[in-house]
Amino acid sequence: MAIYAKLSLEKQAMPQHQRILVSDGSKYFDTSIWCMLIPEPEFEIVGLASSTNETMHLAGVLTPDIILVDLSHSYTCGLQTVAVLHSTYPHIPIVTFMPISFAEYTRASLDAGASACLTKSDMADMLVQTLHHLTPAQTTVLQDLRKA
Repeated sequence: MAIYAKLSLEKQAMPQHQRILVSDGSKYFDTSIWCMLIPEPEFEIVGLASSTNETMHLAGVLTPDIILVDLSHSYTCGLQTVAVLHSTYPHIPIVTFMPISFAEYTRASLDAGASACLTKSDMADMLVQTLHHLTPAQTTVLQDLRKA
């Protein structure tokens, strides 16, 4: 069974800048995200974190609108980060990234509190579109169960 997160297709009025916190230990991932969002004036990366503690600290200090969490380097630590973030800041949407699509990872990510899950191979095509539809008040997550 595969589980997919789907976002509301209705685009809502957004603040001038969506403030984004990126949580990952890889400079490559950070640079990739940065390069994808530079041409998008409505998104602003306000912080880069490399651990759960640093992510929690920066989320409290920087008050981002969206948090991006890479699960590929430490899946269980990444899920713990998502769970702690979601319980502490339930109003902030969280988008997780994983190297490949596994139904178990996607389900665990959504269960931990992620609003959307993307694979790294889909990141270039789907990140900006996902962020455009991802606001705290308008996020909808539907679980579409189907045979893998």
